[in-house]
Amino acid sequence: MAEGMFAVAVRDGEELFLWLRIRRAASGDIYYMIPTGRTGPEWQKWDPHGSLHKDGRSHHKSFDRKMRAKAGQKPDTDFKGVENMVTRPVASDEPRAFGVICDPSDFSEVMEIPAEMLSPKKYETAVSVDVTEPGGKPIITLPDRQVLLQRVFNDAIPHVLVSVQGPATSPATPQAE
Repeated sequence: MAEGMFAVAVRDGEELFLWLRIRRAASGDIYYMIPTGRTGPEWQKWDPHGSLHKDGRSHHKSFDRKMRAKAGQKPDTDFKGVENMVTRPVASDEPRAFGVICDPSDFSEVMEIPAEMLSPKKYETAVSVDVTEPGGKPIITLPDRQVLLQRVFNDAIPHVLVSVQGPATSPATPQAE
């Protein structure tokens, strides 16, 4: 299996801000990483991320502590259904506030989200990362939400499905890439 690094980034004017990194390791493990924009020794242990390991174990981790550890399906060609790895709320001003610039040359593929698609209200729009068999549908994790934008990273099975979720009354039209 080939190694892949994917970016989920927000386009705000001329600038592209990194919101999530997703890594498919050659071993079969799948990781998501949340860039913090923080440097210095006091921040190095924060390192928020999660993993789905080739044996089906998954967990989230921050400050060197595992959370929500569980055993599940192996992320291989026999994977069935859809499992949510993470849903991260995003308001339109947050990517710029975190300030992590995305360099597309650092990634195999990049999903760009227009900042105008995101609500200025906290917790009204979110980015979700699901692991899915081919053709799987996203897990809508927030009440009264719809998919506003979606990208499938289909370099291997299972696929990694990234969705922007927003209010069902949003004027944005659902799109798939």
